[in-house]
Amino acid sequence: MAIIFFDIDGTLATGTVVPPSAADAIARTRAAGNLVFICTGRPRAYAESTFGTYADGFVCCNGRLAVRGGERIIDQAVTHDQVATIRAVLDRLNVGYAFFSEENLYYGGNPAYRQVCEEVHGAVETLAGATSANVGFYSFDVFFAEVSERTAIATALEGLCLVNPHGPHPSADVTVLGYGKGDAVRDVTRTLGIKPDESYAFGDGINDISMVQAAGHGIAMGNAVPELKAVADYLTTSIDEDGVANGLAHFGLA
Repeated sequence: MAIIFFDIDGTLATGTVVPPSAADAIARTRAAGNLVFICTGRPRAYAESTFGTYADGFVCCNGRLAVRGGERIIDQAVTHDQVATIRAVLDRLNVGYAFFSEENLYYGGNPAYRQVCEEVHGAVETLAGATSANVGFYSFDVFFAEVSERTAIATALEGLCLVNPHGPHPSADVTVLGYGKGDAVRDVTRTLGIKPDESYAFGDGINDISMVQAAGHGIAMGNAVPELKAVADYLTTSIDEDGVANGLAHFGLA
């Protein structure tokens, strides 16, 4: 039995649309007895509600939360000291941000960007109330108007976080360094009793590098960033050229 990890944005789906060839190949590999896990920077609620039919389990929030069948496998919440430090940086830059708990989303920062956040995630709660209630956070998104602002965020958080853009959308998900997708791939694989060389990971972005390196077989999409292609074991075609299906076929998984 193999375990296969898929990033969402740019790997498994464009927006919420999964290519038919990928959906078919994933169905066939699961029918053959292999496990499929989504491994994303997105929060649990979004991943499960939007892509639940494609997976046996979910690694969310860039690795800090993993579940299978409702059972929590990984729980690595960001510390409240880290949250305070991050908020101070983002408030200084006057951008928007939203922290994810296991079930909810809490908005803070510049109120001008709140609508951008809600267009993606729906109604959000206010962060100030959540921190006083000692809610555990696993990741966060940032919201901005210009690429230059995103660059400023990445520079200001360097050494503490890794910023992963959502394509042309004026937002990005952020990995808080210390525990990431790669750690989750290793821990989930070990917890489920699967041999490391029977683990596979498909990705396209900067935050997929550790995941692709941690898996027994790391696959970069044809549309992946150069940094990921450089460390992958195999380069498949792009998402709109049946990249998932071709990658699974190359390894005899579907």
